[in-house]
Amino acid sequence: MTENRLHPMKELEALKRRLKERPDENANAAVAILMRPVDDDLEVFLVKRAEVEGDPWSGDMAFPGGKRGSQDMSLVDTAVREIMEETGIDLREHEPLGYLEPLFSWVRTTFSVQPILYLFEENPAITLNYELTEYTWTPLKELEKTRSQAVVKGWDSPVFNMGEDVVWGLTYRMLESLIEALGED
Repeated sequence: MTENRLHPMKELEALKRRLKERPDENANAAVAILMRPVDDDLEVFLVKRAEVEGDPWSGDMAFPGGKRGSQDMSLVDTAVREIMEETGIDLREHEPLGYLEPLFSWVRTTFSVQPILYLFEENPAITLNYELTEYTWTPLKELEKTRSQAVVKGWDSPVFNMGEDVVWGLTYRMLESLIEALGED
């Protein structure tokens, strides 16, 4: 895993070849995995969802995104709209790097989410809306070192530890898919 990782730009070139070229338009939602190369690593952008009663992802560390809206012509449109609403980051001028396989939620087993990867060279201006309470750019190599097991919301789950927070569930599985794709020879 970590030991086999290359320089971030070479990793990105290899990753792009392993990603799907098109999203699965049957997915119910989309998230944006924003990445940026920093030194000898890649950082990913994670947000913390606000505490909202009845929301199964309430308070979770996650990638920004959300449900496909009736006005969205595609899942890329969904990601662009949701990320703009939640973070103020404008993805309209960014081409997706590619797409991971959509994943189904453990909480809503018929609900699938399409991860869409974007590469950033710059630091985008960020303005969180009421749905989010904080954000972080997290180095993947450091995150990988924090793997453990924890009970989260009644689920015994693999997690990445981030201080007082954990990354688990769909976001954990998306990160594992990303890390696996980066580490393939």
